[in-house]
Amino acid sequence: MLVRELIAAMDRWDEAGIWAFTSGTLSLLFREDNRAMLKALARHQEAGLIQRVARGLYVNPRARSFPPDVLSALVPFLRPWDFNYLSLESALSEAGWISQIPSRLTLMTTGRSQTFETPYGTLEFIHTARKPETLTAELVDDSRRELPVATPPRALRDLKRVGRNLDLVMNMEHINATSHSN
Repeated sequence: MLVRELIAAMDRWDEAGIWAFTSGTLSLLFREDNRAMLKALARHQEAGLIQRVARGLYVNPRARSFPPDVLSALVPFLRPWDFNYLSLESALSEAGWISQIPSRLTLMTTGRSQTFETPYGTLEFIHTARKPETLTAELVDDSRRELPVATPPRALRDLKRVGRNLDLVMNMEHINATSHSN
């Protein structure tokens, strides 16, 4: 695919609010076979026209339609068939139950556990066998992220369940008093 064709397509997508795309979507633009397409993608990536975020996922670095929180917005692209929600250290930090800001976004998922290092930060997915319908009362919709967020008590239970370090969690008596008053 010619550079100007790729730029024109990405500009059209950007106007429609599409800033990230899969290799499957890109294959619709490329008339070449899969190997030739992958070589072309590598060239376009090296030239800075596209940016590889994860295997099979790319973003338009020139896009004006980037969401405010790019890292969170990558979740549905990386795990489109799984139920995911922000929890563990990320949710506890936002709630003030952990004084430090985590170096990664931590999520519970019905999919497999996996960590993605992206140019926008790290996403860590931790598997849960819990059914989404059993969690709805303990999740809050975050319209800014378009991603459910665990309530602090739910995030703490998730943290304990997966055997994560509890040392960063503030005084447990304070947390127990806070969780009973909510």
